[in-house]
Amino acid sequence: MEIFSQLDHQTQTFLVAIFALIFGSFTSLLSYRLANKQPIIFTRSKCVNCGIALKILNLIPLFSWIFQGGKCSNCHVKISLRYPVIELSFLFFFLTIYFCLGQEISWKMILYFLITGTLIAMCITDLEQYFIPDSTQYFLAILATILVILENGTSGIAPRIGAAFLYTGFGIALWAFFYFTAKLEALGIDDMKFFFIAGLMLGDKNFLAFMMLSGIFGMIFGVAWQEIKKDETFPFAPALCLAAFFCLLFGKKLNPVELLGSLIF
Repeated sequence: MEIFSQLDHQTQTFLVAIFALIFGSFTSLLSYRLANKQPIIFTRSKCVNCGIALKILNLIPLFSWIFQGGKCSNCHVKISLRYPVIELSFLFFFLTIYFCLGQEISWKMILYFLITGTLIAMCITDLEQYFIPDSTQYFLAILATILVILENGTSGIAPRIGAAFLYTGFGIALWAFFYFTAKLEALGIDDMKFFFIAGLMLGDKNFLAFMMLSGIFGMIFGVAWQEIKKDETFPFAPALCLAAFFCLLFGKKLNPVELLGSLIF
């Protein structure tokens, strides 16, 4: 993108950081309203405790929370940590993408930002409400299709659809394994939808890496979730989304055989 190529790396890094915080703030709002079935637009943000409409100075990503001491400026009740945590997660992942893709803002990088933002939104709603909104799944499918066309042209769509069914088939097999051996529904319909979109986005070359990383992250998150929440119901979206992110960004460098070997030996 010509307009950005004329800027030095420090300025581009600053712009990415600002965009990440703004996008993170919007996603924290979006995920909350989607989960609570509230209007997404044409409704002003309010304090969840006193109901006062928030002003612009109360809505500056991250900095408003810091300067207000993590409290509402009107009723002084503590503001949930979810807001700064979400914004900081966007900052971390967007800067990771920026540095891994060569520190030059491009259309591909912006597409990666949108995909990653959608993945984070999925994680938030699954962690808080135990479901993945269909709207985020559809949006991710559109982004994945655009990515395939951008990288391989329209001729690359058919092979990716085949990969999508491969991923979904594995997801069904995994569900059947847990259901018939342990009478446990480890995966839900939302997870199955995600498997299909992940296959479309990542292709068959990332199949083994995605499945292995999903399993590794799933075990880690599962143990942590039971220790922290004491809840047997485990949201699987964070493991799937993190695995998809790693494969998307590092897929060409991930070797499933070496990964498995390092875990065993």
